[in-house]
Formats: sequence, structure tokens, C-alpha cells
Amino acid sequence: MSRFSSANKLYAFIGDLRHYESGKFVVADHISKRGNTFARKLLFRSINNIATAAHYHPNHINDFYQHRKKQSPQSGTKKIAIAAMGRLLRTIYHLVITNQNYIYPTSSVNQSDSV
Repeated sequence: MSRFSSANKLYAFIGDLRHYESGKFVVADHISKRGNTFARKLLFRSINNIATAAHYHPNHINDFYQHRKKQSPQSGTKKIAIAAMGRLLRTIYHLVITNQNYIYPTSSVNQSDSV
């Protein structure tokens, strides 16, 4: 993690997770084929595990995932998972760089990152 100077450079290493949103206009999320395929698969499976375990271990990644599912039920879960992957990468990057533990109720990410 320390070799990346920003979360955007980490995105590029993983495979450029693309998400664009302006007001109510949301472009379909997709992953470019460039980057580390193993890391993309790992993140995708992590999102599925986070969504499954969220009943017992709440977190803001699942809050974002569930909010997106309610917001656009016709959108596929893969697209929603891709958006959540970006959120997860930003969170992991911040926690590793600042050497912090993730605590959901008191998380600064949870309070400042409204969904």
C-alpha cells in the first residue's frame, strides 16, 4: 500500500474502477481490463462476503451497497458491487496509510461519507 501515493493510483493498479455520477445522472459502473485480475477477483469476493456478514458485523461498505440496491433495483448486483469495490479500496487505503483500525460506530468515514 505504501508504494501508492494516492488511492487513484491504487485504483489504476487494480484495474481502473470507473464510476461517474452527477446529480441524478449515474453512468454504468465498469472495470477496465487493465490491472491486476487477481486483485479484482479478490475485491469482488470481498464485497460479497461483506454483504453476507453485515447482519452480524455492520459496516459502511454494506450500507453503501444496500443503499444502491434500493436506489436502483433494476441495476445488476455486479455493477453495484463494482461501485462498492471503489468504496472499499478508498477505505482500506486510508486505514493503512494512517495506521488506524476500522470501528464502524465511530468511524470518521461513516460520519463524513453520507450515502
